[in-house]
Amino acid sequence: MTATDAPAVPLLCVPLPAALADGATGTFVDEDGGLPLRCCLRDSRPGETVALVSVTPPGPEGAYRETGPVFLHTDACTGPAGPGYPADWRRRAQVFRAYDHEGRIVGGEVVPPGTRQEEIAGRLLADPGVAFLQTRNVVHGCYMLTIRREPPATA
Repeated sequence: MTATDAPAVPLLCVPLPAALADGATGTFVDEDGGLPLRCCLRDSRPGETVALVSVTPPGPEGAYRETGPVFLHTDACTGPAGPGYPADWRRRAQVFRAYDHEGRIVGGEVVPPGTRQEEIAGRLLADPGVAFLQTRNVVHGCYMLTIRREPPATA
């Protein structure tokens, strides 16, 4: 399967709300760009004002619930430009962690850089015992995004 093929399981990549940066004290102008922004699921561009904030992403429960640093826009962010796995992030190795409906980790897979992100996410989410995935950067361990099954269209 290539990145342009439709996955067997329709996927929804869920960003963090930019409002999590409201009142952040760790704001700065990113002179170089390239920081992974979790509010719009793309890398920052040179000159953008961003914040490094500590967040606890929704989903995992109990001992699996983690808090860590993420980059967000400090100004109004309209979210991702479109659906699908973030194109800017395909060059980063990730780990896709699978969680059940009670928020417990039930598996996962290391995903190398490239174009197989949808294929791997679709395969993991094809298991009815898996409720959602969270992706993390392999090198830094930071939360990147949540992937869910896209809800069926309503008529």
